Amino acid sequence: MVDERFFDTLNYCICSAVNKAVGKQRAREVFRDVGRFHFKALRENGAVKLGKTPLETLENIARYLEKSGYMNRIEIRKTGENEAIVDMYGVSVLDSSVKLTDEDREPSHIMTNTMFAALDEMGYEAELIDLLFDKEANHVREKWIIKPK
Repeated sequence: MVDERFFDTLNYCICSAVNKAVGKQRAREVFRDVGRFHFKALRENGAVKLGKTPLETLENIARYLEKSGYMNRIEIRKTGENEAIVDMYGVSVLDSSVKLTDEDREPSHIMTNTMFAALDEMGYEAELIDLLFDKEANHVREKWIIKPK
């Protein structure tokens, strides 16, 4: 296993370099592309499969991210036909993401961008609403509203 502090520091350094090179707005686009490349690679190596529904696909990605050590636990609780509450616990890049945001830089948001890429491939997009951020407990909660494109 890769040490979580190493991964968090590396994430900060890569994101900082991308932000410095291309600016915050373009960095967001670059990280969206990273999510697309990541999802494509996961599909090609069989690590993640498309589900029958968008939420099933998000679940498949969540289980992969847990197994990979990116997060300790991801809970996706369906609250409507195409709506869910997503709880993330033990985010490995939480400190770097907070530091980047505090510095007015774009964080990588690998989970989000990988999930966005999967939804895009299925003909959907998502609106995210921040519901909870507890840095001490390393717990983030969002509402995901999934809509056809």
